[in-house]
Parts: sequence; C-alpha cells; structure tokens
Amino acid sequence: MSVDMDNKLSQWNLDYTQGKLSLTELLSRLPQHQQRFFMFGIPTYNNLGDQMIGFAQKLFFRRNFPQLLYIEITEPQTDQAIAELQKQLRPSDMIGFIGGGNVGSYYLNHERARRKVFSTFIDNLTVSFPQSVNFNENSRQGQRELGLSQEAYGKNPNLTLCARETQTFRRFQRYFDNNVLFTGDMVLSLDPLPGRGKRDGVLMIMRHDDEKVTGDDPLDKITTVLEESDRSVYQTDTVVPFKVEDGQEDDPSRSTLKLNERWQLFTNKLDEIRAAKVVVTDRLHGMIFSVITQTPVLVFDNSYGKASTSYHNWFADLNYVRQTNDTSPENVLKNIEELENIKRVDPLEFDHSYDALLNLINSHLVEEA
Repeated sequence: MSVDMDNKLSQWNLDYTQGKLSLTELLSRLPQHQQRFFMFGIPTYNNLGDQMIGFAQKLFFRRNFPQLLYIEITEPQTDQAIAELQKQLRPSDMIGFIGGGNVGSYYLNHERARRKVFSTFIDNLTVSFPQSVNFNENSRQGQRELGLSQEAYGKNPNLTLCARETQTFRRFQRYFDNNVLFTGDMVLSLDPLPGRGKRDGVLMIMRHDDEKVTGDDPLDKITTVLEESDRSVYQTDTVVPFKVEDGQEDDPSRSTLKLNERWQLFTNKLDEIRAAKVVVTDRLHGMIFSVITQTPVLVFDNSYGKASTSYHNWFADLNYVRQTNDTSPENVLKNIEELENIKRVDPLEFDHSYDALLNLINSHLVEEA
C-alpha cells in the first residue's frame, strides 16, 4: 500500500469511528482489488493497556502485511458494522477481534460483542488476538456465560484463539474446540522505547478495580517504608481519568478516546515510567510498559493470575523484572534495593513470539481479492 493511501485510510477510518462516514462509505473509497482485514472491538474507553493493544495491532499489520487494507471497528459500532459488512463480505476478507484481558464472564460488554462477531463471519478466517480468559466456573452465571461463549465460538470452524499466557492457553483448549495459538501480548511487538534521562524514585502503578488483590493497608505500609528510606514515591495508573470508563461509553460528562489520541497519551505515560528508578505494579500493562521502556519493575499479581503467569511465560529471564506474592514492606524494600542496583538491563528478544500468528495470516493471503 502506498504511503498516500495509508494516510487516507487512517483519516477515513478515524472519520468512520467518529460517525462521519458509514462503513459502506468507507469501503467504497478503498481500492477494490486489495484484500481486507477487519479488526473489531477497538476500545473507545480510557484503559491505556487496551488502547495500546489496538495501536500495536495496527503497527503489526502495517509492518508485516502492508498489502492488506486494515480497518478498525470500535466496539460500540459492532452491531451496525456487522449488518453493513454482511452485505459486502468477500471470501478473502479476514476478521479479527482485539486482544486484551476480557474473555470471560467478568467483562460481558466485550464478551457479548465478541460472540456476535465470531458467530457471524463463520466462512472467513477469524482471529481472536492475544487474550487472557477468566470465566467464573464456581458460579452459575459464570457457567452459563461459558456455555453461551462455547455455543457462539463453536459456530465458527475458521476461528483461531490466541492466548497470551499459558494459563489461558490451557483454558482455551479445555473450553473450546477451536484452533488455539500461544503468542505474546501485542504491545510487546512494539520496538523498545527506553529512557535516557535521569531516573528518580519509585512509581506505583496499582489497580483500583475488581482485579485488585493487594489491599490499601499493605500499600500504605509499603509507601511509608519507602519514604522513610529517603525515596520519593509517586502514584499513577494506566487509565486516563478525563476519558470515559469501560462500559460507560454513553457517559455525556466525559469524551471517548479517539484513534488519533492513542499514541500521545501512551507516550505521556511512558515518560512517567521512564522517569522512575523502579516501578511497582499489579497491572499486566504496568509490567509490559516497564519492560519496553527497560525500567526495573516489581510485579504483584492480579485477581486471576494473568500478571504472574505472564511474568513466568515472558519476563522471568529479564534481570530487571521481578514478581512476588510477598507484599510485606521488608520484602518489597529488599527487591527495590536490588532492582535499583542493576547496571545494565537484559535485551528484549520477542521477535519470534508472533511466528504462529504471522504464519496463520500469511496462509490466507491472496494475490487479488
């Protein structure tokens, strides 16, 4: 694809996600001979981890599949996009649903949209990009939701599920009869973005949602011990407070997060992380953002183990990443002291983490659509 067409597609796609164009109008402007990839589920809410998955996926396609027309469809557009695309679908079209950590019974707004997409485009390659899964099998609702997902996913013989950690890989294989791949979180496909400036203090990136397991009392004690050891302690999060929250996209008091705002908000957050000597986090993308900025990081787990499992799968051999379940101030201080004394961080080597995904998409490329 030419640079000019790539720029035009980006602008038209932005216009489409803002309601200035219909999907039909967008498609009518594109070259009719090129193969298309439709990525559903793009977020409009304030979680930077999810936002950067979407951005990283776009760069992944631009770098590896420049011949494809890559079209982003936001999650609130799901129903209308399905209705329009069904009338114009080609056998060569490929369908995707964004990666993240919301397969399961806890984020049903995402799971319901995912079911609709998977059960509709059953004759085309359909790819669920790298995800973590969490169905509550100990509750009737969780079992019911799992059954609904099994029914929807099972309708699509061309569906491949990508798991971003082994816990999810095993669960996908147990829950579903679809093809399953193991691959890294899509944010790890970005080039390293290390900092070169002076670093100072400890940056806490902690959850404030249902996945939080480290209580406020131990965090307060950790903060006190760090401050008493003459360290500056800063607080941040990977959500943007002035944008709409997940599941509240209709909130009139806050604006949605647009496609062309992702990179600037992301780099602002990375600047915060790059300025710290050490990060302490229980967020998966707090860890991943630290990894790509090569910032020493101590990781606590979340409620269903995706942070610790991801650490053991992808980061345990990096000398500047540590994971602990012991949140006592003494243990945290000991780990921080050791992380502060690292002189040279290990290099990142994730180049082959996406080979299976690349091979899958390559196998469905055609000369002309």
